[in-house]
Amino acid sequence: MKKRIGVMMAALLAITTVMAGCSSSGTTAGGQQQGQEQTAPKAEGEKPAVEQKIVYALSQEPEQMDPTLNVYARSSIVLQNLFRGLYKIDESGKKPVPALAEGYELDSTGTKYTFKLKPNAKWSDGKPVTAGDFEYSWKRVLNPDVASGAAFYLYYLKNGKAYNEKKAKAEDVGVKALDDTTLEVTLENPTPYFLELLCVTAYYPVRKDVAEKEGWTKSPETYLTTGPFMLSELRPKEKYVLKKNPNYVDADKVKLDTLEIVFIESTEAELAAYTNGEIQVSDNISPEGMKQYQNTPDFYSIPRIGMQYYDFNASKKPFDDARVRKAFSMAINREQIIKNIVQSVEKPAFGMVPYGIPDGVQKDKEYRDVAGNLFSENVDEAKKLLADAGYPDGQGMPEVTMIVQANQTAKDVAQALQSMWKQNLGVNVNIQTFESKVYWDEIDNGNFNIADDGWTGDYPDPMTNLDIFESVNTSDDMRWSSAEYDRLLEENRKISDQAKRMENFVKAEKILVDEMPLMPLRFFEDQFLAKPNVKGVLKNYIGHTIFEYAHVE
Repeated sequence: MKKRIGVMMAALLAITTVMAGCSSSGTTAGGQQQGQEQTAPKAEGEKPAVEQKIVYALSQEPEQMDPTLNVYARSSIVLQNLFRGLYKIDESGKKPVPALAEGYELDSTGTKYTFKLKPNAKWSDGKPVTAGDFEYSWKRVLNPDVASGAAFYLYYLKNGKAYNEKKAKAEDVGVKALDDTTLEVTLENPTPYFLELLCVTAYYPVRKDVAEKEGWTKSPETYLTTGPFMLSELRPKEKYVLKKNPNYVDADKVKLDTLEIVFIESTEAELAAYTNGEIQVSDNISPEGMKQYQNTPDFYSIPRIGMQYYDFNASKKPFDDARVRKAFSMAINREQIIKNIVQSVEKPAFGMVPYGIPDGVQKDKEYRDVAGNLFSENVDEAKKLLADAGYPDGQGMPEVTMIVQANQTAKDVAQALQSMWKQNLGVNVNIQTFESKVYWDEIDNGNFNIADDGWTGDYPDPMTNLDIFESVNTSDDMRWSSAEYDRLLEENRKISDQAKRMENFVKAEKILVDEMPLMPLRFFEDQFLAKPNVKGVLKNYIGHTIFEYAHVE
């Protein structure tokens, strides 16, 4: 569950986010100018053509460079520029279109897809991408011995979940290479958003002869890609240099020669680097940066289907009691945190499905508007719940530790929550900070009471924001499960009755509200800066920054 926005807090800081998956809205820096042709070389004596290079900043290195293992938001940004799968998000950021595939045929059951690969689909070393590469990669994601955190993405495949749970064999999984260019995919149930799922990094291919070598992601020499760029230089904690991939299927449309990704942890340092022209694109916007650039041509902002929340460790006192979890969630002021700490225009979260996802029945309305707020803030009720749990005014409360990542906004929000819980509940909360890679280990090991987290969905259906709270996905963080919650979502995977599906989603959300294994804080909106002469930078609805269509004027 680390693809969540606990990571994005570090990667995007004060930000809010974009819509998720492969079929929502997106935006590009420079609008229609992204389609202009690169200027031809000038004649002698004239001004030379501008260098097609963009320097882009991330707050830290990507946590995972193997797409079949990736569940991290920051890593996805890098991987989405290095790899392509069967489908990709189009230049508008709104829909999935063929990438390495020419297209597909779908049988009458709506469960069997036959994909044909493009004849020029190649790895960055020039060797052909084969259907067998996809079969190997998808089964690798599901292989229980590999233990990929991204396995749940492929549960849509026939026997995908069963194989991952050691209840079926690899050959039973619904993916098969019929020949080098033909891939047959069989799903458990009809899935209208399957093409959107194919845009997720877990569905990208890795090559067996490379992926089974230890450390293959640590060197440009062994790191093979299928996307618009390939890894040219890797300097840990400093920068990754990406070069145009001449073997990419759409290489003739890629205008950038170099994408340099530098790592700048401090928002103040990143703002200075952007202002001084050392970087051309910035995601990590500080409150000062917002004030400086919000009303300029450099600034872009769009919604995204994601949410910041906090995990409660339900296996440890006092959060093994749902009344305590609900008390903590009801005793804070979300609007105050968003306005004064994050300094954004995001909406407070009083449910688990964000805005930006259409309702399945009232398609002209959003699911969140139809379902409405499912709980509210109420300090008096929170105090009563805490007293009923045996902790009146916080008395007798065991030590509570909240962990967050070591960036300023995360720490500022944590301190605001700490103050609210002290004032409203009489509870003392300790705050510990960790660097990103260590942070997720702390969560996996259960070394917390409360942990900063987040998630951005991958397709325009409530399932994308609710399946992460199924038992299979909560064992390594909240240590909470609900058989009824699992049943409702499993039923929704098998039915096409949208009225029933929406009803089940609301019931599932209400279980989360009644049990409160997580504390929703805010729904995301994504903001970034791009120099006026940088055109075509795409922010898709998942929040990925894509440079395939970018160029410098």
